[in-house]
Amino acid sequence: MVDKNIKKKLEKLSTEINFHNNLYYNKDDPKISDSDYDKLVIELKELLKSNPDIQINNSPLDKIGGSPSELFTKFNHPTPMMSLDNAMNLEDLINFEKKINNFLKDLDGQIEYSVEPKIDGLSINLIYINGELNVGATRGNGQIGEAITPNILTIADIPRKLKTKSPPDKIEIRGEVFIAKSDFQKLNKINSGQFANPRNAAAGSLRQLDSAVPSKRPLKFISHGFGHFEATDKETYYQQMKEFKKWGIPISPYLEICTGIKDLEHIYYNINKKRADIPYDIDGLVYKINNLDLQRRLGTVGKAPRWAIAHKFESESAETTVERIDIQIGRTGSVTPVARLKPVNIGGVLVSNATLHNFDEMHKKDIREGDNIIVERAGDVIPHVIEVVKTKNKKRNNTYKVPTKCPVCGSKIVIDEDEVVIRCSGTYQCEAQIIGRLRHYVSRNALDIDGLGDKQINLLYKKKFIRKYSDLYVLKNKAEEISSLEGWGELSFSNLIDAIDDKKRVSLSKLIYALGIRFVGEKNAKAISSIFINIEQFVNAINSKGGLSNEVIERMKAVDGLGPKAINSFNEYLKYKDNQKEMIDLLELCDVYLDKIVIKNSSISGKTILFTGTLRNMSRAEAKSQAENLGAKVVSSISKSTDILVSGEKSGSKLSKAKDLGVKVITEEEWMSISNE
Repeated sequence: MVDKNIKKKLEKLSTEINFHNNLYYNKDDPKISDSDYDKLVIELKELLKSNPDIQINNSPLDKIGGSPSELFTKFNHPTPMMSLDNAMNLEDLINFEKKINNFLKDLDGQIEYSVEPKIDGLSINLIYINGELNVGATRGNGQIGEAITPNILTIADIPRKLKTKSPPDKIEIRGEVFIAKSDFQKLNKINSGQFANPRNAAAGSLRQLDSAVPSKRPLKFISHGFGHFEATDKETYYQQMKEFKKWGIPISPYLEICTGIKDLEHIYYNINKKRADIPYDIDGLVYKINNLDLQRRLGTVGKAPRWAIAHKFESESAETTVERIDIQIGRTGSVTPVARLKPVNIGGVLVSNATLHNFDEMHKKDIREGDNIIVERAGDVIPHVIEVVKTKNKKRNNTYKVPTKCPVCGSKIVIDEDEVVIRCSGTYQCEAQIIGRLRHYVSRNALDIDGLGDKQINLLYKKKFIRKYSDLYVLKNKAEEISSLEGWGELSFSNLIDAIDDKKRVSLSKLIYALGIRFVGEKNAKAISSIFINIEQFVNAINSKGGLSNEVIERMKAVDGLGPKAINSFNEYLKYKDNQKEMIDLLELCDVYLDKIVIKNSSISGKTILFTGTLRNMSRAEAKSQAENLGAKVVSSISKSTDILVSGEKSGSKLSKAKDLGVKVITEEEWMSISNE
């Protein structure tokens, strides 16, 4: 029996994480610190672990952020540059190790880890072909980065040629570009305090179109791993990094190995204690399974490798005053209170705004205008208020009241018990929501149209040049009017039109995602588009009266991972006649294609597989990972469409049903032979 209260809590938590994911990845407008976000994710994971029978839709646990700029040539990383899960305390580390032991059933004894500081810089990927530096690129979205090779070549730490007589045919060296603390002070003195912090200075320097700029900046590099490298003969990460040092690749002077959680704690304490003496900024430590074979077996889950975790240091904070409280309306109508602060310097950054998250949180902390508060900043995000500083003999202002009407459009503010935030009900009348959706449409993770930032979108909306997405594609007819606007000219307008035209060819899933429909993120957009054979079929589906047909909805329900919230939200969107027309217009104005499904070449590519019973040599998670890596689809229930059932010990009703249905049944040993193809 599913506990409805727990399910409701899971859905509420999932919604909150998705809300913050959208702000961070799609709007570049985060509202909470990294540490607070990590706590939410960990809470969700623990609840799901303790309640395995409860399923949630639109899981927020799969995301790698950022997109490359159009100013640079795009570069496809041979292997993805993943992000890391975070640990905030001892319990997180214990859970991390516990998950490793659960995944790898055959571990004997304590786990050996490599440990090194997490440098607060810009991640890059160096491609060496036969020992020669071929390409240097930024991380971007993890799959596609920016090729910045000329700028990379200005960094003295990075060798043009590896110091080895037998270099690998091809290797990816990953690492961090940064500026040392002392060099940053000198640089900022010369540039009259131009840079907020060393990381911004390093990132801004590397992403210059003129390589003469970074050549004059004190950029340094330290490697923290590698991607594609098939020729290694080393058994451990530590051994390989020491080999890199012999090749002339800088590695961390603080790199060491240890065994077990207690040793990790000890190293964390020692490094944190001497953090101020380390010549460059670090924001935590990175722990990796030292054995490379175990790393390969563990693989990845969602956005991060299973074999590594970042242990973050505590955030920095300062005291200041709340000058006033404003509210912001997001593209989905979310109402967020924001504190406008008396500017205060926190960790080298001047802070004047802090998110209050939501009204429940604001009232729980009892934050009022005029209060002295403690503000915390963790990473490059909008800071948040920790607490109010209680002072004697000070008369406080009245509590800020939750609005009943939208300050932008006057529509009623509605409260959904299943949601973390309250919302403006004027979905298609509220200018704040319309502008928010337009911003999302052109944002990096959506259509990624260069030259259309918040400032440009606001101006074009104010001047009535754009009111809907399709208006973007007819802006070329307004050349004279737009070119005459302040801040514009013939060249900037021409560049804008070129940027829009360049992004007319778009996948259906990307277009659906760009619409900014609630609960329809990138993953669900791909799932929705996957049910259509061609664009014509999709057009026919959205031409249905009153939204999607029942047949289309049923096909969507059959897609693994696509939940009812996303389906209903997409259907409700298309029920609105203006949205239907806009979708048809976009399909006519753009060159829309179906996503290419890449299936790995194996004997089970495209097959549907079900695992049942107890596996002796691996966990169910590892088996599933193997199957998906071979291009198969793993399901949780038996049906006529199941191609193969892998039967472990004590297989029950699923085995019997498979035999009745004529589904092919294989043993765990047979599966291992297939997986080792």
